[in-house]
Amino acid sequence: MSNGPAIGIDLGTTYSVAAIYRNGRVEIIPNEESNAKNLTPSTVSYGEKELLIGDPAKKKLVSNHSNVVYDMKRLIGKQLNDEKIDRSKHFWNFKIEPDGSGKPVVKVKYLGNPLDVRPEEVSAKVLEKLVEATEKKAYGKPKEAVITVPAYFNQGQKQGTIDAAEKAGLKVIELLTEPAAAAYGYLFKENRLNDKCDFLVFDFGGGTFDVAVVSVDKGNVKVQSVGGDSHLGGRDLDNKLAKHISEEIFYHHEVDVEGNRKYRSKLYKMIEDIKIELSTSLETSIYLGELHDDLDENLTVTRDRFEELCQEIFERTIRKTKATLKDAEEQCNIKQSDIKEILLVGGSTRIPKIRQLLNKEFPSLKLNFAIDADEAVAYGAAIRAAQASGALKAEISLTQATPLSIVPFSITRTRFTANNNQTAILFKIVESVRPLVDDSNEIGRLDLEGIKPNEAGQEKVKLTMSLDKNGILTVFAQYDGRTETMKINYSDQRSKASRNVDELLDEAERFRESDRVEKNRRVKQNELHNILQKVDFRLDKSASNRNKYTDAQNWYDNNPKAPENEIEKQIEALQEQFKSIL
Repeated sequence: MSNGPAIGIDLGTTYSVAAIYRNGRVEIIPNEESNAKNLTPSTVSYGEKELLIGDPAKKKLVSNHSNVVYDMKRLIGKQLNDEKIDRSKHFWNFKIEPDGSGKPVVKVKYLGNPLDVRPEEVSAKVLEKLVEATEKKAYGKPKEAVITVPAYFNQGQKQGTIDAAEKAGLKVIELLTEPAAAAYGYLFKENRLNDKCDFLVFDFGGGTFDVAVVSVDKGNVKVQSVGGDSHLGGRDLDNKLAKHISEEIFYHHEVDVEGNRKYRSKLYKMIEDIKIELSTSLETSIYLGELHDDLDENLTVTRDRFEELCQEIFERTIRKTKATLKDAEEQCNIKQSDIKEILLVGGSTRIPKIRQLLNKEFPSLKLNFAIDADEAVAYGAAIRAAQASGALKAEISLTQATPLSIVPFSITRTRFTANNNQTAILFKIVESVRPLVDDSNEIGRLDLEGIKPNEAGQEKVKLTMSLDKNGILTVFAQYDGRTETMKINYSDQRSKASRNVDELLDEAERFRESDRVEKNRRVKQNELHNILQKVDFRLDKSASNRNKYTDAQNWYDNNPKAPENEIEKQIEALQEQFKSIL
């Protein structure tokens, strides 16, 4: 079989989907084993006699519960001491332990022998299954792929995804954020790439949540702002529901479902059906005899109770959506009134409560179901794969805006001296999603010396940061024909960081308003500093009004936390006093 076209892959927490662009349209790769359309469960079963992937593996959740591995998207590229992993592992039936560097490994028994399996190895098996399905469809065996990831995957998680693809024999052309892929797929499918409009992507999947404001203008698609959580999804709803049912059974029958892996496996096998039924019915019931032989009655679960249990999760998605809309307004001048619709992506958007909350909070925005919620991300990835491989030649472009960039990535900025006669600059390289870097993770420093003494702001340095797909961050500082270089293994530094990315994101959301106020205050503070430097450099040392400058400088030195309005008064006084030299 010859090599096939590049494919697009949505490597999901619970389900994965592959798609290709062929003969002018996108085709979703069918999963002939599945009852769930074209979805392949991201599940692997390590058995006594064989290894199973996808639907056959999912069917072993009860009979081989300790050796059926899933949810690897929540483990890949992370440290085992991650707070959110600690919360999730309570609900998993497989056992995880740290390796020598603190990364998680899954302990299973395979072919009669103990085996340590890494998350990327499990994901590689799922990818192999998708490659095999593509080849069976007579498209040829794909060797290249665009794979989607949540907008807030950190570099370690991205690198783990790339490693999984390489183990599956796939070269990653690009890692594409999931909301960008969904937007791209929708615009292509609906033939709207030549429109001029703004819309919101609300992507609530099995294990992750992303929200993005997207602009399209005659073939140019730009993700303007993003928000989300790489550990928030339908699986968390499952856990809430499973905990509730377990507590009900223990209260009425003193049977511990949570503490028994076999019972717990049976329960989780029922949970997905319960969620689906509650999306169309006001209540459903389960027969407890399917969980335990000594139980012979039904347990009713109502939609109201389910919504009450999951209210906090639903509200978190709304808060993050509001924050993303606010970012779009503050950073890109896109008002909520400019946005006309919300594109719903991900299986969890089928939950009635999610749609009710969106309608309530954003009554002016139309909910758009034009593209299949489960297939939208893979659809867009297939379009990008076709573009990147040359199979699709179209005058369309995609710009992703995300604080934690997709790899490979490069950015150049020009920096100027801050003080008069400054001869060196210390560049601190930090990881942060907040406008202030005080509480960020510092990952490296680069000193540039030998700068010519001059007035502040007159000497400039070009700073370039380049991150490759292997997690190596190279920093170049160029000045006056020479270059200082520093390399950082970002993946290693990230694993040693004092706080994880999700914690940084949570802080960014919690301190959004206070950060905005402080950022504006510091902008004014820097403006005052710059004026003082200019006056000091340009003013004759014996000038009669030198004492005015000295008073202002003393005020600046003694009032580092002065409010913005007080700083503004100092600026106005200096500009009036020294307008002849400013």
